[in-house]
Amino acid sequence: MTSPARDSADTTDDRLRRHIHDIRGHLSPAMLRADSLASSTDERTREAARDILAALDAATEELSAMRQLLAARRP
Repeated sequence: MTSPARDSADTTDDRLRRHIHDIRGHLSPAMLRADSLASSTDERTREAARDILAALDAATEELSAMRQLLAARRP
């Protein structure tokens, strides 16, 4: 039988995983739009798109790191 604290931790971990998944879902349309802007004929637009994509990539890498930390906590 598991302890209430362990059950609570599992519930929290599951909630965190769902939030990570949801955040990645919210970032996806921005990534698609920035990808589209990156093919613009305007250099300033392409540069802005690259900056946006770099920021979104950094955010998704952080989310992946969070997911890996959660996975490492499981026995």
